[in-house]
Amino acid sequence: MVGVVLPKRFWYAKIMISLFLIGFLFFLAYSYWRAVLIGGDYENTIFQKYYLIAVVGIVFWSAVLCLRNEMQLTIVLMTKSIVFAFYLMEGLVFMLFPLSTLQALTAKNTGVYFDTRSKQEVIKTLQDQGVDVVTSVHPWALFKAHDFSEPKKETLLPLGGIANKTVVHCNESGKYAVYKSDRFGFNNPDFVWEQKVVDWLLVGDSFVHGACVPEGSDIASQIRLKTGGNVINLGSGGNGPLTELATLTEYAEGQKPKRVLWFYYEGNDLARNLKKEKKVLLLRQYLGHGFSQRLRERQPEIDAWLLDYIAQNEGGFKLEDFGKILRLFHLRQRLGLTRIAIDVEPLFVEIMNHARDRVRKWGGELYFVYVPEFSRYSGVVEDHDDYRKRKVVIDTVKALGISVVDLHQDFFSSHADPVSFFPFRVNGHYTAEGYQHLANTIVSQIKTLSLQ
Repeated sequence: MVGVVLPKRFWYAKIMISLFLIGFLFFLAYSYWRAVLIGGDYENTIFQKYYLIAVVGIVFWSAVLCLRNEMQLTIVLMTKSIVFAFYLMEGLVFMLFPLSTLQALTAKNTGVYFDTRSKQEVIKTLQDQGVDVVTSVHPWALFKAHDFSEPKKETLLPLGGIANKTVVHCNESGKYAVYKSDRFGFNNPDFVWEQKVVDWLLVGDSFVHGACVPEGSDIASQIRLKTGGNVINLGSGGNGPLTELATLTEYAEGQKPKRVLWFYYEGNDLARNLKKEKKVLLLRQYLGHGFSQRLRERQPEIDAWLLDYIAQNEGGFKLEDFGKILRLFHLRQRLGLTRIAIDVEPLFVEIMNHARDRVRKWGGELYFVYVPEFSRYSGVVEDHDDYRKRKVVIDTVKALGISVVDLHQDFFSSHADPVSFFPFRVNGHYTAEGYQHLANTIVSQIKTLSLQ
């Protein structure tokens, strides 16, 4: 008996179904590898969602294999069309509509000047003018480029930047933020390190660093202007709690500041940053007493290390960009689907305990500053206490005997239009005016807390 020859289109459908099945099996294995073998966190909420997606995909395509050939072909063609449409939109968003482009378009519509050059173009222009200029470099970027999974593999993890350079940072308000770095690569006038008394010291991420406002408009500069005190800014974009503890240990203990402001950004400090940081064993060593990389003594080595890193990672399309496109990251980001649930894990409590004890050891006082994100005010938030577990985070810190300045409660909640303090009312950092108001609020609230 001669077998029935299956038309090519049906063979094509069966091959595609097999590929989809293999894809979801790989996705399940990869999710397990990332969660357990790399992250050591089987119960991570985000990976539980990935497991569910993978299992549903495997069951669905296994069921499709049992359908009639015509139905299999129809489902495959429909799925291909949907997948193609999603990746087409992802490609368009990545190439044509990054966040800076949305800000630029808004600026154009409102008649406001916006510098549309890339950071590399700005640096090239300044170099042509004879300026000794570099791009900003942050510790979080180094985690990806180097293997810190074992202390012996990398013996240096810079926490500051390149010293005494003109630094091109970022652009959200129309003009690039450009500043002169201090002797350790931070956004400070260098004289702050010469003063015998340090009245204020700030640790945090890009909101402390000064993204993306002109030099002198960051929170530390605003506090310096308002109080006349000596203020040191140790902020760097992408820092999370463990990196901030390391930075405090390396650069603050020698200065013994009276007040340390620990800035907590609700958008990613616990949701993303700490989850990445805890995998860096060199950072985890800062949880022990007495550990230090002696970074203040190694600035020439740090400068050479970071300049080499910049040379190897200048411009161009990177593997990381491809990975984000594969995960539809840019499209999901615009749709607000990249937000990860916050988990106030014991490690965060341990870090805050260490920070409190180290500051009090030299006679200083630690203040926890809660920094709200754009999404809190751009949509409808039914419960501001529950959103991003704000109340849980604040109550946890207060229970450790640390005073809290809640910028949502103390400033934004009483303002009629909080979104106006974000450039062009688009997701990003605060405007220069916003930083000024927050600096005033912080100084006022700490004065009240000190009286109490």
